Amino acid sequence: MAENVVETVAGGTGGAGTGDATGRLPAVLADEMTRELRRWRVATFNYGVTYYLSRILLIAASAIVAADQNLGGGKAASLIAWVPMLALVVAVLTAVDTWLKPQQKWRGFMESRDALADLMIQAGDGMAPREVREKFLELRKQHRERNVF
Repeated sequence: MAENVVETVAGGTGGAGTGDATGRLPAVLADEMTRELRRWRVATFNYGVTYYLSRILLIAASAIVAADQNLGGGKAASLIAWVPMLALVVAVLTAVDTWLKPQQKWRGFMESRDALADLMIQAGDGMAPREVREKFLELRKQHRERNVF
């Protein structure tokens, strides 16, 4: 859906559309909104992948570390040699996860991305360019306050 919104606001050519309601938006504003939407969409995907991969790795590694004394006689005995390294991985991933807060960033980027896509739809419905610009600047400011380190 976001891709269709981008094409509508930008006129499909990277500039303001011609002959429709979005033609009233300055090309620079439409291009900037399109660029920002693309950046937020990529960041949303990256934070989502980071969140899930880090959680999966933390769960698996911490389970092996916790079960190190019980692995001796089974098929997983070869993992015992990896326990010290996995303990370090768990500590580092926990610290990185706490520092990055990927779940919060992921949610924040999704909210910002969706709000910008909605603003682009409103712009296509004939919202005044000045009002679009003001709302876009406010949305960008809120996004930076909430989601950027």
